[in-house]
Amino acid sequence: MGKAGMWAVDRYRDIRKFCKKVPVPAERIRRIRRLYPREEPEEVLRRLDGEQISRVGMFFLAGCFLCGLFLWQGKKEAPISALKRPDYGEKELVYELEAQRENGDRLPMEVTVPEQMLTEAEAEKRMEEAYGEICRSMLGENDSLDHVEGNLELPEKALDGTVSIEWTSRSRELFNDWGELVKGPGELSPEGETGIYELSLHCGGYECLYELLVAVYPPEQTEEEELRETVKTELEQKTGKEGQGGILELPDTYKGEKLIWFQRGEARDSLWVLAVLPAVCILLLARGRQQEKEKLKEREKEMLMDYPEMVSKFTVLLQAGLAARNVWERMVAEYEEQKESGKKPRYAYEEMAITWNQLKNGMYESRAYGEFGRRCGLHTYMKFGALLEQNLRQGTTGLALRLKEEALSAFEERKNLARRLGEEAETRLMLPMFLMLFMVLTVIMVPAFLSF
Repeated sequence: MGKAGMWAVDRYRDIRKFCKKVPVPAERIRRIRRLYPREEPEEVLRRLDGEQISRVGMFFLAGCFLCGLFLWQGKKEAPISALKRPDYGEKELVYELEAQRENGDRLPMEVTVPEQMLTEAEAEKRMEEAYGEICRSMLGENDSLDHVEGNLELPEKALDGTVSIEWTSRSRELFNDWGELVKGPGELSPEGETGIYELSLHCGGYECLYELLVAVYPPEQTEEEELRETVKTELEQKTGKEGQGGILELPDTYKGEKLIWFQRGEARDSLWVLAVLPAVCILLLARGRQQEKEKLKEREKEMLMDYPEMVSKFTVLLQAGLAARNVWERMVAEYEEQKESGKKPRYAYEEMAITWNQLKNGMYESRAYGEFGRRCGLHTYMKFGALLEQNLRQGTTGLALRLKEEALSAFEERKNLARRLGEEAETRLMLPMFLMLFMVLTVIMVPAFLSF
């Protein structure tokens, strides 16, 4: 298979040459040259592509062999003489069959097998079970049929759909055929009213009739609901009597208690807006403060990342024989040139430029270096400024060595900072990962629930 893969690669390259294209794209050659620097890239690609084509060819042949094996095994099916019928209430089954004649010819055929039929005794038993299920399921939020205060839930099927139900109300002045109460709470007698439902059950071609007595009572109302219902009824009565007038008088008393009416209008909406505005202003102020804190954190991270490079460059120039002041001047000049060429400003070097301007204006070096560390506000920069101040008081002896040690320590801190930033990035990725997990579970679970 390896030689066959190489042969396929050679033929593919010949086709590309015939189409006036390079045999191998230049991008692939560059990548392979980086991965295999001591080998010829085109030969490496020829070998790798050949191995890949060989693996694909072997997989294809193995699949063809398994398909042929399954087809060969499928021809040894055993003859059948009967088909299983589905139980009552299940869907009919469709069988794909082949009828073989004596001469060996096979005739394809579809055979539909309907569900089993019930005997009269089985149908009666099912309808009795369905009646008990209906008495429990039709209550809805009510306690029992002897004390009904709200609408009933009348099912159309029972026993997993094997029994169908038809409802007929014989007390239409009390409730309709769908279980909804016709009379309102104020129209019902406190002692309760009794009505009759007639239900017809159908199962397997058989029918059975039942009657249900339902006692309806007015629901227990709170004081607010009773007040609302009473006022509503009184207003409806006044609307009927005074329908031609231009003014409708509102009731001013309820059970001896004086009522004062108000109209909901724009005043309350305005008050709501006035109450929300201060909260929005506070949130905007808090957001501005939060953004300032975030910018300060970004500044701190940037300066910590720049510190090892700055100290290392300062140490190298100092070891080359330059004085600290001259080193500072040179680093600031290089930074200004880079910024003029379009490089993004850096906080640490901006602070160094300010210090250099102070030195040019006559400020003492010790004071300028100390202010540099304090303006930066980080322990590392304060330590760097203190080393330069100490150098001015005690001389240059040992300064380069101490700065070299400081550079090594700064590089270690930079590694720790990079590691910490990586962990924070992983933490931020947790939310998208959980969202993707939730989406996958939703795609899997929703169809499963909908199939019930």
